[in-house]
Amino acid sequence: METRHAVLALVLVVTLLMALRGVLALLEGDLGTFGRQAGVGGIVLAFGVALYRNWEDLG
Repeated sequence: METRHAVLALVLVVTLLMALRGVLALLEGDLGTFGRQAGVGGIVLAFGVALYRNWEDLG
């Protein structure tokens, strides 16, 4: 497995875990935790996808 694929897989796992935690918080009625998990998860996912797409340019 190439390093860039491993990085993308790790980012997807982290994002999935954050999404799961956010859904569980939403079910418990904790909107603050849900919002925080959604925001940070979105940033992590966006960074990971951008890193994957620009892997060759970054060297």
